[in-house]
Amino acid sequence: MIRNFLNTVLFSNDSRSDKIHKIYKESRYFDATSDIGYSIWLTFIILTGCSIIKRYWKCTNVREKKFPQDVPGPKAIPIFGTRWIYSLFGFYNLNKVHEAYKDLFHRYGSIVKEEALWNVPVISIMDRDSIEKVLKQSGKYPFRPPNEVTAYYRKSRPDRYTNLGLVNEQGEKWHELRLTLTPELTSNKTMKHFLPELITVTEDFIRLINSSRNDDDIVIDFEQLCNRLGLESTCTLVLGKRFGFLQENNADPMGQILADAIRGQFCASRDTFYGLPLWKVFTTPAYKQFIHCEDTIYDVISVLVENAIEEEAELCATDDFHRVFKSILLAPTLDIRDKKAAIIDFIAAGIKTLGNTLVFLLYLIAKHPDVQEKLYKEIEHITPTNEQITMESLRGAVYLRACIMEAFRLLPTAPCVARILEQKTDINGFTLPPGSVVLCHTWLACLEELNFQRATEFLPERWLEDVNHKLSFLVIPFGYGRRMCPGKRFVELELQVVLTQVIKNYEIHFDGELELEFEFLLGPAPSTKFNFRNRK
Repeated sequence: MIRNFLNTVLFSNDSRSDKIHKIYKESRYFDATSDIGYSIWLTFIILTGCSIIKRYWKCTNVREKKFPQDVPGPKAIPIFGTRWIYSLFGFYNLNKVHEAYKDLFHRYGSIVKEEALWNVPVISIMDRDSIEKVLKQSGKYPFRPPNEVTAYYRKSRPDRYTNLGLVNEQGEKWHELRLTLTPELTSNKTMKHFLPELITVTEDFIRLINSSRNDDDIVIDFEQLCNRLGLESTCTLVLGKRFGFLQENNADPMGQILADAIRGQFCASRDTFYGLPLWKVFTTPAYKQFIHCEDTIYDVISVLVENAIEEEAELCATDDFHRVFKSILLAPTLDIRDKKAAIIDFIAAGIKTLGNTLVFLLYLIAKHPDVQEKLYKEIEHITPTNEQITMESLRGAVYLRACIMEAFRLLPTAPCVARILEQKTDINGFTLPPGSVVLCHTWLACLEELNFQRATEFLPERWLEDVNHKLSFLVIPFGYGRRMCPGKRFVELELQVVLTQVIKNYEIHFDGELELEFEFLLGPAPSTKFNFRNRK
């Protein structure tokens, strides 16, 4: 209708056109000797018509294609993007980045744009179908954004590192490292042979809990005990020997020094990633902290590696307990720098992942006595008194695995999975080009009633039923696909063994609510207090 009207007014010879022309001629600004006024008048009518047409198309819901810059999000400033929102001038605390994303999704919807240095878009999503689309499009060499501060530091130290490590490398180099370093770590056979030693480590952990309780059966700073367990068990798996980090009244400070350094390194990584990227211009406190912690981790683990290497000849002649260490140590394509870097990454990840997850798991069970009692009955059934845990008995621990899966859903250590898109992808009406950085917030998606009924409740029973694949797909605390954490089998096995032993020995309680902190991974705030009462 509007098009017809404009055609009539501008180009037809009917009376309406003549009338408009007559009005124009009678104007007091009309100069019969010049066409300038007429041209201006005609241009005005054309522009007005174009504006009307544009509004008409919008009214008929004909949508234009939208790109990353159109995604809603907090206000960006030139060069520094949106990182100011985590600074002194912003709205959010770096210790509570997980809460910041809850608020951002509440404000802007299920797709949010942040901007990194030079205003590079970083897209966050929490829609279930969009997350699945992004993660399933990965090719042979899935790309994930590297930790920039780690990459920068390791490139500056060629005396220690020949590459960025398994976590940060990309493409063929990453694939080569993965194939060389992880086959034994991800093997079921390795886990089966490691189980007896893992049981021994867990028994030492139980004794450490006993000796750490006060008169009220309370263990203060329980997260530190969990970190020591993570350190001892990971070192035992990766290096093939016990180091005594779980010994009562252990006078060797190496374990605590290493745990503190790893925590400091993760915090510094968080601050350099989410904070203003001033560390790229001058040496900031966060970058100084990162260098100090990285050097400490390298020095401490180097001592552990060198001690293990001294026993190389003996280890190569012994049983399969040393499978992982031998596979790294004897890798023909890697030099000692590659081997140390791999071991450093494995141990650092093991401490944080295992320690944090164990605190979360025991907290959720402590807060739900009915779940704890049901779990205890199952454990008593599969492992009667004085009977050792076996792979066969663990296969019958259906409810135990459901408890672990539900803890992964409610409190995962890795609340999101990052990817760099390899192809053009349409998400929620926006077209993202190849190379776009996307953060898939699986944890927040797991807390949506749209995805899980009674989403904020701890209900292990939900995993005893046939679960929709699209729902279980969201519970991926170890990542997804080829870039999945290689320690997944190890962590899952250790959680089963530790949970079995703890529940068999204690009734556990926790007063109040567990405070969470974001340290590049989700973790408990310091000074957690658990009550461990002996079972009668």
